[in-house]
Amino acid sequence: MKNKLKRVSQLLGVSALLASNSVLASTTFGTLSNFDVFNDSTTDSYYGFEIELEGIDSSSIANYNGNFYTFQNWHYGSGQISSANGSTIVRYYDGGLHSTSPFTSPIANTGGHSCITIDGCEHFGLALNGTPTTSRYFWLDQAGNRTTAVNLIGAPIINVVQPVAPAPGLPAPAPQVQFVMEAPEAPEVPEANQKFSDAVWVKVIKTELDLEHMANLNDLMADNPDKIADAEHDGVEVEWKLLQRRLDDPNGVNNKLDSGLQAAGANAEQVLRTYQFFAFTGSYDPEHEAKCVETGSCEDDLQTDPANIERYVGRLLGQQMVAANLNGPIEFPAQVPLPGGAWLFGSVLAGFTAFSRHKPITKK
Repeated sequence: MKNKLKRVSQLLGVSALLASNSVLASTTFGTLSNFDVFNDSTTDSYYGFEIELEGIDSSSIANYNGNFYTFQNWHYGSGQISSANGSTIVRYYDGGLHSTSPFTSPIANTGGHSCITIDGCEHFGLALNGTPTTSRYFWLDQAGNRTTAVNLIGAPIINVVQPVAPAPGLPAPAPQVQFVMEAPEAPEVPEANQKFSDAVWVKVIKTELDLEHMANLNDLMADNPDKIADAEHDGVEVEWKLLQRRLDDPNGVNNKLDSGLQAAGANAEQVLRTYQFFAFTGSYDPEHEAKCVETGSCEDDLQTDPANIERYVGRLLGQQMVAANLNGPIEFPAQVPLPGGAWLFGSVLAGFTAFSRHKPITKK
């Protein structure tokens, strides 16, 4: 009998994340589950916001007291759920009554959850019982039409392979875990001759925790090295990887970062990874492919000469801290149990669960 492949229960936390290209007239901090977005267009007001999710239907939106759970925005209310062309739509729009004016002060990192009542900056989010294959984000004009795209990098896709039950008297094999991080989305309207998305560097740190010391959402939202995969205390799994989507090839070499299936360690109940994203400061060729020195890949260039790190790796754009539970779902509010799945939570849901403080298990 083949191993059964299933989604793993997942907590997601973010300390900061990925300002968009200035052409998109928005700067974002956070993830799909919990993010702030600035209107930095300087001239245009917007009248709502829309999230398009491919690969899931509306049943994947978490249910809370009989209703879809979406964050209730202070201007536009709760997001309204619908389906269109095989995608699930989360629409924040009140008929054009309220607007988001340009943000005129210096933009600072909010951590993803500060713009609750700040003019020119909005907070959105939702809880999912599933992972979309693609997420898109748009500001709306006064008539409710999409007017400006917003760039966010999504969470990694996580799979767990549960082992076949062992023969009586034999120890159970460990589950296998796989994390897949996709490259930035392709632009909706590429430039002439453009064959690649923008590039971004990613560094990956990994650790594992046992049942007694499992992390919760609050732990992942804090920059606490005892609660997350931390470069100083845990192993750096990937030193530098360049993510850049090839628009005409779904199997492009830099389209994704795939950990492959990895057996969890003894007593592990959670596998945690921290993804740190850095700006690419090299050049692009006429097809918009990232270029470093003349020979080898950009990763090779960084390994061959450490001085190239300063040449081609820019500022920290942000990080995602992810915990994959290996044996069962996370509990939502007790009165509304949800089935197991890949769960994305934002800080707006913090406090619904409580876990004991932990120290990392011994790593091999």
